[in-house]
Amino acid sequence: MEQQGQDTEQKIKAAARKVFLEQGYEGAKIRQIAREAGVNLAMVNYYFRSKDQLFRSIYQDIFREFMGRMAILLNEETPLEVKIWKIVDRYTDFIMENQQLPLLILAEQRKEGPRFMKELNVKSFINDSYLKKQLQEEAKKGLIRAVDPLQVILTIMGNIIFPIMAQSIVCYVGDMDEISFRQLMETRKKIIPGMIMAYLREGQSLPSQQELT
Repeated sequence: MEQQGQDTEQKIKAAARKVFLEQGYEGAKIRQIAREAGVNLAMVNYYFRSKDQLFRSIYQDIFREFMGRMAILLNEETPLEVKIWKIVDRYTDFIMENQQLPLLILAEQRKEGPRFMKELNVKSFINDSYLKKQLQEEAKKGLIRAVDPLQVILTIMGNIIFPIMAQSIVCYVGDMDEISFRQLMETRKKIIPGMIMAYLREGQSLPSQQELT
């Protein structure tokens, strides 16, 4: 009986994940989730008291899944260029599979601030990573410029997330359909690591604001 209950709960969560990622938080309806899971509305309410509670459960599962994937990549003892290429490749695939995820994260962050990030200790996740050590060591050898690892991670995230969040505009401007857009994102898997490595290997600090004026 306990196993059956766990199976039902997981079935509801799988259905909710699909609906939330397709429809977003506002567009998702509990009745739709129940129908997708093949259960009645009362069953959804039994396991999850509200739409908000169900959403939080899904959001946390997805983010933990993502963090687990990223932790492996950040701490691999592979060459820097290979590591950055792999992070861009896997992160692009993950976001393309979960295109509503950035919007869901933003919605949650507006309500809760960094609370969940603190619970997952995201700051230490970056500061204690092998990537940070790798960037520092290569900068000391003069192979790359000194750079905050957060800048590298933000550059990767921004370059992948923005086109996906602005997909309708990108497709309009580029006269693309869904297949063409996916091809565009596949091409960006090569462009983004190249941009980052070109910046790192330039070896010179950017001019200060005083020097520019």
